[in-house]
Amino acid sequence: MRWLIIKNAFITLTIGFGIVWLISRGDYLATASVYPIDFVFLWLGVVLAGFASIYTIDDLQRGSWHKSAMIYAFYYYGAFGLFADGHVADWAHSTGYIEKLFMSGFIIFVSLFSIVVPLIVFTISVIQAHLLSIAVENRQL
Repeated sequence: MRWLIIKNAFITLTIGFGIVWLISRGDYLATASVYPIDFVFLWLGVVLAGFASIYTIDDLQRGSWHKSAMIYAFYYYGAFGLFADGHVADWAHSTGYIEKLFMSGFIIFVSLFSIVVPLIVFTISVIQAHLLSIAVENRQL
């Protein structure tokens, strides 16, 4: 199971980086070089991808894939909200931790009323949880 946890964390991290790259319009490194707080949240994403992978595989061994899909949705929405700051509608970029967390919460709240962002996030989350549940079932046999 250890390799499955590592592979799943890597997949989660790759999808999260893809979301960060898309929301920053491919300009993440230029933005992060100006605002180093982005690197802190990027490392937080790495750590949370590992914890999410451990927790979801444990849940899937018990047969609860719905909770796993929601965990991935929260992770991907968090990546979207944290790194949309400063890129959505050309707003000013946050410089502090509290300001960045507040703005990401605001961006996530506003995006919940659209159709596209929740549809994409929940589709990716359900697909990942379903494929991971198949992998966990194959490992238990």
